[in-house]
Amino acid sequence: MNHHAHVIPDNFLRKWQDTTNAMANIFEVPAGLIMRVLPEQIEVLVSSHTPGNPYEADEKAQLCTGLYCETVMASRDVLSVPNALDDARWKHNPDVALNMISYLGVPLLWTEDEVFGTICVLDSKTRHYRTRYVDMLWELKKSIEADFKVIQQQARLIASNIELCDAIERQRTDAQALQRSNGELQSALQTLQAMQADLLRSEKMAALGSLVVGVAHELNTPLGNCLMAASTLQGQGAQFAQELERGLTRSRAASFVQTVSQGADILMRSLGHAAELVGRFKQLAVDQSGLERCRFRLADAMLDLRTSLRAALGQANLVSAIAPDLMLDSYPNQLLQVLASLVNNAVLHGFAGRPPGTVTVAAEVLPEGHLRLTVRDDGVGIAPEHLGRVFDPFFTTRLGHGGSGLGLHIAYNLVTTVLGGTIAASSEPGQGACFTLLLPLVAPQAAAPAVSPAGAPAGAPAVAPAAPLGGAGGVLH
Repeated sequence: MNHHAHVIPDNFLRKWQDTTNAMANIFEVPAGLIMRVLPEQIEVLVSSHTPGNPYEADEKAQLCTGLYCETVMASRDVLSVPNALDDARWKHNPDVALNMISYLGVPLLWTEDEVFGTICVLDSKTRHYRTRYVDMLWELKKSIEADFKVIQQQARLIASNIELCDAIERQRTDAQALQRSNGELQSALQTLQAMQADLLRSEKMAALGSLVVGVAHELNTPLGNCLMAASTLQGQGAQFAQELERGLTRSRAASFVQTVSQGADILMRSLGHAAELVGRFKQLAVDQSGLERCRFRLADAMLDLRTSLRAALGQANLVSAIAPDLMLDSYPNQLLQVLASLVNNAVLHGFAGRPPGTVTVAAEVLPEGHLRLTVRDDGVGIAPEHLGRVFDPFFTTRLGHGGSGLGLHIAYNLVTTVLGGTIAASSEPGQGACFTLLLPLVAPQAAAPAVSPAGAPAGAPAVAPAAPLGGAGGVLH
């Protein structure tokens, strides 16, 4: 086991903080941790921001003291301890003193031969984790280990750039060596290009891992409810068949009918929810066939939007600052989907926990046939650490409250693929948020597929080359 302390860039630490927060909420535990092994010590690298968590980032503990994580790193396998107080092997380990009596953890490998640490959850009560929770922890492990590869590629790329700059500086003072170095520089360039391709592949695999975890988490609840209802109906049916042979009372028959009715109701609601989620997932890929294009007045479209959002707006005020003669040759239904998503986002998130405010939609014609369209609210604003991720799929600040994290990502896809424009988000906490769309007055016949933006610096405008009606996209304010 290598005890070298690898340096982790801040952007990955912020990403892993979001991962541990979500993990602790999904597992319903006070503590979700990412641990890093050091020479003779183990360190809390990332700790979830959850109530009752006794661990803080940067805390260190001595190795060889019987910690849960030592066994995980030594065995390189999953460890599940339902209750340390009931197990002679674990009841004296140091975490019991913090009342963390249950544990589930898996190892994190920097390379195949080197252990980085662990990712784990701890609880103050007995926990028997089902297989799907263990599978989810393994998927999170794979996502973080994909990040390790990206970090290593970035480090090698930086080192190669430094070597290349040093080589150029040396050759500047030696004319004869310059000719001999041309071949070396060409080889270095090819190496850099190959490393950049590897880095892109690693980032795509990490994004795919996050997508799989997000879809599995969203579908888990309705499908789990269906399975529970079907199992109950199966058991009740078998029991009813046995009682039917012995003779039934009227009350027993009525009870069976009521059970079947309740089970069918649960199945219908859960399957309906699952179908709705699948429909939203399908919207991630915009199908451009069958789109209805026409010339229309943007002000008239805003009147339709105000009518369709009347119930959703409630006491909030929607103001239109659009010239009555402004004409577009574009796709009105998709543009209204985008505007409805942005207005709903402001109502659901910008005005959460405060009196309803005002959402203003304004338009300005720019030179060379373009239009600047802004949707601005006077709500709570977007936190700087969230601003760069508002268009990422499955990113939501309403985990467990109906947010799927798809709304603004679908809006982003519509703006870039159908409407042929760009969308950017800007905000100052406490001073509202503004989404700015730059659109052509005449939409292109076909637009290039979009790539979700990532890595925008916190506090800077999040720019993307925009979600259907409904704020369940759970973006943020």
